[in-house]
Amino acid sequence: MPVKPDLTAKNIPVINCLRGIAASMVCFFHFVSPGYIHNADLVQIFRIGKAGVFIFFVISGVVIPLSMIRGGYGYRNWGKFMLKRLARIEPPYLACIVLALIYFQLRTLVPTSADVDQMPATRDLLLHVGYLVPFFHGRWALGIFWTLSVEFQYYILLSLLLPLLLTGIKAYRYCFYLIFLFSPFLLPDYKFFPVHAPFFLIGILYTFWQTNIIESRECFIVTLLCLTVAVMVAPISYAIAALFTILVINFLPAFTNSALNFLGKISYSLYLLHPITGKAFINVLSHTFNAGYQIVILVIAGYIISVISAYVFYKIVEKPAQRLSGKIKYYRTFITFKKQDI
Repeated sequence: MPVKPDLTAKNIPVINCLRGIAASMVCFFHFVSPGYIHNADLVQIFRIGKAGVFIFFVISGVVIPLSMIRGGYGYRNWGKFMLKRLARIEPPYLACIVLALIYFQLRTLVPTSADVDQMPATRDLLLHVGYLVPFFHGRWALGIFWTLSVEFQYYILLSLLLPLLLTGIKAYRYCFYLIFLFSPFLLPDYKFFPVHAPFFLIGILYTFWQTNIIESRECFIVTLLCLTVAVMVAPISYAIAALFTILVINFLPAFTNSALNFLGKISYSLYLLHPITGKAFINVLSHTFNAGYQIVILVIAGYIISVISAYVFYKIVEKPAQRLSGKIKYYRTFITFKKQDI
């Protein structure tokens, strides 16, 4: 068994690298479309990039409860928890919506753009507040926003249930597991949290084990159940990505790499912006450059443009949001960490 990572430290270094990998996977998944690349095998390989979303879900399963436990989260901190999350994710999200609306307007000026109206209706735009689009059958300004809605649903559920789980009463914990393991079959719609619950639970179990809330046997058995359910409700590549993520976090917690760290730092901005930067760039030029080597150059150029744009966006929008979120502190109600366990 590897040495446990220091969970009192600010972060687990490898998680930032995994964020960079996940964001890049999603980028290339969106850049390589069947309409542009006609090699079916190549398209199928890049479709694996969608699994990057589920790497993010597992990471959220680790870091969100970990930060709550580490901060002494309790019910009286519910408002502060939600405020911290909103301060962290909302400014970049709202700024991205504005940029997307500008992009939709500019797109109509490009002759090679398909004659498709991408501008969401006013009602749909209003539903973006609170991530309500899927609940009212609305239309996202950008398709990737569905994952933010799933994450937000997760925040609410975890904030309501976590204090019960930390009481040490096994019945609460087992009921929690049952909710996460059976809900995918009750609401198998990708737009909502339940079908993705097993992926989040894999991360939560790991955090519970590392903070000595549960023993290794319980962690192993329920994780195995999570993977089984995941294979039943989603492509096997997603379950493999989830397993890969948790194994890397466990066995290589201190791994770091400067390039991946950089990508991890801007991963949220990269995830948000790539459809209206790199993907838009590729879409515009794909009508002119479609030879084999040109496609490769164009996709790489689109990725570089996405990264540069994300870095600028990170500096201007996301980093200030991070600082604002960090200033919001919980009222300490309990401490889970024990000195001898670190």
